[in-house]
Amino acid sequence: MSHRSILWLLAGLLAFAQAHAELAPPVHDALTSTALAQTRVIDVYLPKDADKDPAQRYETLYVLDGDWNTELVVQTVDFLQGRGLLPPIIVVGVPNHFDDGANSRDHDLTPSPQPHEARSGGAAQFMAFFKTELIPYVNKRYPSNGVNLVHGHSYGGLFLAYVIANDPSIFDGYLLLDPAMWWNDKEVAKALEAKLSSMPTRGKAVFIAGRSGPAFKGMGVDSLQAAFAKAPSDLPWKVVDYPAESHDSMKFKATYDALRFMYRGYVKPEDHVDVSPDAGIVVAGKPVTVGANTQMFDIHYTTDGSEPNRLSPTMDRTLAIADPAHTRLKSISTRGEYDRDITLHLQMGSVIKPERAAQPDEKTPIHYAYYDEKSWPALNGKPFSEGEIEKTDPTDPRERYAARFERHYVIPSDGYYVVVLRSSEDAKLTFAGREIGRTQAPKDPRHRALVLPLQAGIYTAKLDFLHTEKNAEFQVLIYGFDEKESSWTKEVK
Repeated sequence: MSHRSILWLLAGLLAFAQAHAELAPPVHDALTSTALAQTRVIDVYLPKDADKDPAQRYETLYVLDGDWNTELVVQTVDFLQGRGLLPPIIVVGVPNHFDDGANSRDHDLTPSPQPHEARSGGAAQFMAFFKTELIPYVNKRYPSNGVNLVHGHSYGGLFLAYVIANDPSIFDGYLLLDPAMWWNDKEVAKALEAKLSSMPTRGKAVFIAGRSGPAFKGMGVDSLQAAFAKAPSDLPWKVVDYPAESHDSMKFKATYDALRFMYRGYVKPEDHVDVSPDAGIVVAGKPVTVGANTQMFDIHYTTDGSEPNRLSPTMDRTLAIADPAHTRLKSISTRGEYDRDITLHLQMGSVIKPERAAQPDEKTPIHYAYYDEKSWPALNGKPFSEGEIEKTDPTDPRERYAARFERHYVIPSDGYYVVVLRSSEDAKLTFAGREIGRTQAPKDPRHRALVLPLQAGIYTAKLDFLHTEKNAEFQVLIYGFDEKESSWTKEVK
């Protein structure tokens, strides 16, 4: 590839990143610090749409060594937010201060004076700067909600471990990347080990990244891992070691993983966290299996009616529910900021008997009736067209009309079946004389599903709907449970 081609490629990637940016260009700000006797520069990145709702408030992520780490963090935040894996947040880059050409990080980020670092030992003052000056300044001047996370690499990670050991209340989420825990014979890890058992846990989380092999011990990350083994059981913390990475290169993977950990359980407000089927009938002694895609969140449950917490058992894709009245489900996020209760609409009941037995090779055509749209939703007038069809999609007689489709379904064997209504329009589905659900477009486009205990035989399904859009979609689906796949995938045709 030529140099010109490479330049065009880089320009294209830059344009892509800018076009999909979720953060606005930085605000360059500064404040005078009494604790440090310096004027400190900061770079503040606000959500790009923050000005559209002045009342909205956001979590804030502070980045130590902002001179070289802020850009990586901002790009990672942009990527995750653009894919719905992160809420809008504020990023505050905190560059190092240069005094007569000397970098302040060796002073600010180290906890004690050491002969090999002439300016070391200023962590206490830097911690005071954050607590009494920088965080209050940002909270007052920018739309912060008071929840603060912090990203630190190397000496920055050492500093964050020092903060946890001395005043963990300053931040809520700690992202420690390859922290230099070897400092002064691992003094900070020893202090942590003595204090972690009493660390406050509400809203807190700690992510620690190291490198596999000798570097894990050489950086002293092993001592940090040992210290956190004594942390309270309800403190979310995680240690990850990365193979075949350098001290600097591991930041790329670790920043991504740390943010995913801190925001695990976040789901966009317009999305739903639920299980399926979440409504229907459970027969005593025959549990119903519900499922959920738990890749993005953790669902904890209890079976005694108590509220689930992060120490409760975790649902792994499926869960058998025998007593819905005493089963409670909750999506629990890492720091508790995005917890959601999951309501079950299952209730105890009896097996539903069929209308009659099925005949060998019985055909089940669909009876349809079309009505003037003004007859919706009662459909009690005379249809202007009706008949029977073999398919579920007859030619629409008009662009706008109301309709009723009625069909017999052959249930092949005794067991639980999920009856599903999917519709982009107003619709109502009844099955075996029971209302399965209703949809109302456009405000409620989700599907409706009901699990029912059925015996082998014939059951009638009746779908009423209002057709107003050319490409409207209506579906009635019935699934049985596939024991081998442990999922509702056995479709009844």
